[in-house]
Amino acid sequence: MRPVIALTLVYLVLNPATRWQSSAALLPVNTEAIMRKVRDAARLDYEIQNEFTYLERRRDIRLSTFGKVTVGPLRTFEVYPSPIPGRTFKRLIEVDGKPLTAQELARREADHLKDLREQEERLRAETPRQRENRLKAEADELREREAVLDDAVAVFEVTFTRREVVDGQTLLIGTARPRPAARTTTREGRWLKQFAGDVWISESDSQIARLDMRALDDVSIGWGIVGRVHKGSRFVFARRKVDGFWLPSEVTFDATGRTLLFRRFQISTTTTFSDYKRRSTLDR
Repeated sequence: MRPVIALTLVYLVLNPATRWQSSAALLPVNTEAIMRKVRDAARLDYEIQNEFTYLERRRDIRLSTFGKVTVGPLRTFEVYPSPIPGRTFKRLIEVDGKPLTAQELARREADHLKDLREQEERLRAETPRQRENRLKAEADELREREAVLDDAVAVFEVTFTRREVVDGQTLLIGTARPRPAARTTTREGRWLKQFAGDVWISESDSQIARLDMRALDDVSIGWGIVGRVHKGSRFVFARRKVDGFWLPSEVTFDATGRTLLFRRFQISTTTTFSDYKRRSTLDR
């Protein structure tokens, strides 16, 4: 799932020790102004996450040529983000709780360094036309990311109903429902029209803390030929504050559906992000 979609489809599975406090009646808020701030804050998320290294634990979902859906082993990565497309390094360190051997780690490190050298060589050898095409592709990717965020804000109508305090953070709680007539320009925007749920937004800085979204109807992928996600399927994403910044902590996908018009599937996967460390701290 794309990070932008994950940011739009958010839910936090709380630690049992977390304490929630309901406030008195919600004071009037300017929903339109809040959502504009949410949109502006989302723009910076990619840049902010590049400032941190972290651990990512996930199971990959695979779709075979014949439409069979399988879920892979639980893999743990040390992630070293890069603002340069293609340069982020995800160092595999563990599979199903078993650490990789020193020899395997060394081999993967050597492969990564080889890839970096090859990338550098390609950059040095590229022609002006190739450089122009590369920069255009990077700009197109950024514009598409911005367009998806614009669609998300256009699609969802949020109604705030109450405040709650979680670990000292005051959150505005609301429901998010799609506007069927909203104009969208991206494929993801069209998909978002088929989801609804609840949203938690930090009142102090207009950051999404969590959102729990479910499919209102079956969602077709590739006009239904590639597959279909069934009504009630759920996307989950969570964020927490680290060193003053909101960063991803958990993404969950619970879904049933079918692929290639006939193969049924049922999956439940959770990806976690933890052990964030500021790169500036590591460099000292």
